[in-house]
Amino acid sequence: MSQVFLGMPAAGEGNLFADESFPKAAHHELQNTQLRANLRHATHSIRDKRLRVVGELPDWESLRNAGEAIKNQAMARLDERLEEFEKNFTARGGIIHWARDAAEANQIVTDLIKQTGSTEVVKVKSMATQEIGLNEHLETQASPPSKPTWPN
Repeated sequence: MSQVFLGMPAAGEGNLFADESFPKAAHHELQNTQLRANLRHATHSIRDKRLRVVGELPDWESLRNAGEAIKNQAMARLDERLEEFEKNFTARGGIIHWARDAAEANQIVTDLIKQTGSTEVVKVKSMATQEIGLNEHLETQASPPSKPTWPN
């Protein structure tokens, strides 16, 4: 039976925290027959599903081109869109925190937690928090757990 891992890999594991160069890791992983079988299955499944959907739409290329044009227009005006979002969000009582980089974003989160006096945090897994290393940052900010005091 195979093992199931839930959660983030420990530091030093995976592509985000690799201590090993990509070519060396890739060469090593090419020997992993289970990984190769999983990738082959996933790749074929994705391609087969895409071909079925594309075949159902006679104007697939036109739709794809239209989607690309919309994406390019949105990206060309991303700064305006973000400012518009901030204006609308704050008008409804929300608070926006801007950060220039991962370190600043992590510090903002730390400061917000400290402002509440909380000692525990519940967060959802997201690519953004993974990309900025929020879990690891929060671990460095956590004070060691205190020993429970039992009544005599």
